[in-house]
Amino acid sequence: MRRDRLFGFLALAAALALTYGVWWEIGRPHAVVDAPAGPIDCVSYTPFRDAETPFDPTLVVPPERIEADLIALKPVSNCVRIYATNQGLAAVPEIAQRLGMEVLLGIWIGGEPPANRLQVDAAIDLARTYPDAVRAIIVGNEVLLRGEQTPETLAALMREVRAATGKPVTYADVWEFWLRAPQSLAEAADFITIHVLPYWEDHPVAASNGVPHLEAVLREVEAKFGHKPILLGETGWPSAGRERDGAIPGRLEQATYLRQFLVYAHERGLDYNLIEAFDQPWKRALEGTVGGHWGIFDGDRQPKLPLQGPVSDDPRWRLEFLAAAGIALLLLGTVAPSLRRAGGWRLWLAGPMAAASGTLLTLQAVHSALAVRNPGEAAVEILLFLLMAAIARELLRRLLHPEADPPVAAAEIVAALPRFGWRLRDPGTRLALLQLVAVTGALAVNLALLFDPRYRDFPIAAFALPAVGFALRAIARREFLQAATDRREEAVFAAMLALSSVIVAAREGPENLAALSFAGVSLLLALPWLGAWRYIARPTPAALSAAAG
Repeated sequence: MRRDRLFGFLALAAALALTYGVWWEIGRPHAVVDAPAGPIDCVSYTPFRDAETPFDPTLVVPPERIEADLIALKPVSNCVRIYATNQGLAAVPEIAQRLGMEVLLGIWIGGEPPANRLQVDAAIDLARTYPDAVRAIIVGNEVLLRGEQTPETLAALMREVRAATGKPVTYADVWEFWLRAPQSLAEAADFITIHVLPYWEDHPVAASNGVPHLEAVLREVEAKFGHKPILLGETGWPSAGRERDGAIPGRLEQATYLRQFLVYAHERGLDYNLIEAFDQPWKRALEGTVGGHWGIFDGDRQPKLPLQGPVSDDPRWRLEFLAAAGIALLLLGTVAPSLRRAGGWRLWLAGPMAAASGTLLTLQAVHSALAVRNPGEAAVEILLFLLMAAIARELLRRLLHPEADPPVAAAEIVAALPRFGWRLRDPGTRLALLQLVAVTGALAVNLALLFDPRYRDFPIAAFALPAVGFALRAIARREFLQAATDRREEAVFAAMLALSSVIVAAREGPENLAALSFAGVSLLLALPWLGAWRYIARPTPAALSAAAG
């Protein structure tokens, strides 16, 4: 027994060392081409923080906060692009002029003419009052994309604003919509403002190929509007969110695209504006996790990545390793009585199993911190974390204490729910309930990815833990792809989970490694129950009795 304890301790130490290596690999610095010295031409600026949103008509951001933001941005860029004149943004030109900065002044054009008139009148007044700050006026942003006005209306508004201010005017939209627009829209603009976001293209482009894609787009736009100057009004890369084909959000990918783009823009002499200055949490409600992570500063106004030198994809990896190790030790502490009684290979395996669980739980917690959009989602993420922790604890306990638990069918669990409390002391029942919840949760995620996939993440870490754990337990009990009893409900759930995961992976494509990984996790989670399929075609004992009667 003493030797088993020694080997168990050594296995735990080795597992924690391996865990450290995993986190080091996640966070180690990578060499990326340096951006040219000097300021960025211009950056998109919206002042909203935390739960603030432009959809709140009562919100007015105080000028003191806006001034603090512009002071933080000035060492990076002498120009900001704003998209509207309400909610406190009317203070930007005055503050910018005082700080020696310039503004691409945006007029928000939507589907309501009275609101549009307020925006136009306010912008005209600001351009007249602060002429040294206002470089140009952008009359409408992606209005054609949203289908809220006609090109003729936008052209008329541009002519009105130019006549009233004497400032250059333009309209901004995704590059494809400029190519579809009538020539009259281009004739009304002093220059063409296009948005090129390789991540959001209909056929997403990887960060490393983003600049060649952008260059091809510019050639196409120049071929149609060669007589007009072109401003690249939005380009950038997200630092977190779901993968789209080979387009992977991340700090390293963000640095790769931005630095390569800045080199290209400097060599070409391109006029551009980066999206965006600060991460905007409110965009998660519209675009999922990825929407809130396009800033070169995070939501706390801290620089997210340097423009020169090596880049880490996860600068906080050391803290996250400590969290993973702490969770592993806490899990082992919850099964201390079983540890004292266990021996042999089971005791040796307990440490690595706890370390792997700690790593997966920490990865899920990191993802949750980036993804949650509101208190409801925060509650769901917390419940998911607790569920996975409970599964890890129960599987660890069953490893150390391998009683021959009889199988508990899902139908039996559901039928007993009204009086379920008295059965929760039974380990087999607890594990069966946790497995049912895990499979149901994975099925719900896959169905959501089937019917509304664009802004949904792949929660790989959360479901990898139960998938691997329950699969190993089924193999140990010789139940993998088998079923000794009639468990038709499990067979149906498993078949739905397996089928939906395969469809999701096929639709996302072979380049989307996140989708393929989540499909693999889902399939592994389904396999312990798929063996019950053979009972579906058989009549139940009740049906046989009824037929005999």
